[in-house]
Amino acid sequence: MKKLAVHKPDVTSLISNLLLVTAVVAAAAPLLLGDGLVLLASNVVGEGSTLLQELSLSLQRLLS
Repeated sequence: MKKLAVHKPDVTSLISNLLLVTAVVAAAAPLLLGDGLVLLASNVVGEGSTLLQELSLSLQRLLS
């Protein structure tokens, strides 16, 4: 009886598949969300700004 070989996924193929899925989702987002995309984008920008401010404060405390 032959043993089945365990196939380890290649890191480059996983990254390639992730990029492909991301591109498809990014292309479909305006069609699926419509006007909600503007609200989502503004929310992401606001949250990103808050995150950067928190990181900046943490870095200043760490360095001082």
